[in-house]
Amino acid sequence: MGKYKVKVNIELVECNGAEEHDPMKEKDGSFTMTISEQDAISIDNCERAVLRTAYPTIRDAVSRHLSEISKKKPLKKLNQEK
Repeated sequence: MGKYKVKVNIELVECNGAEEHDPMKEKDGSFTMTISEQDAISIDNCERAVLRTAYPTIRDAVSRHLSEISKKKPLKKLNQEK
């Protein structure tokens, strides 16, 4: 059985003029959440925002991963039977 690398990338980027919003999926598949400057300078609020954004990201990544694995399993079984 193969090994898998888990890769996580979190960026906190200033975005003037953007409206605050809950986590939402972007066109590239990533998830973003916009928070206020007050939240961005509070360790607790900033951490909470990162975790709130990470949760749907994790769920989406695990779902895609398991979907890909399930597509590969039948192929492996067929190859082993030959």
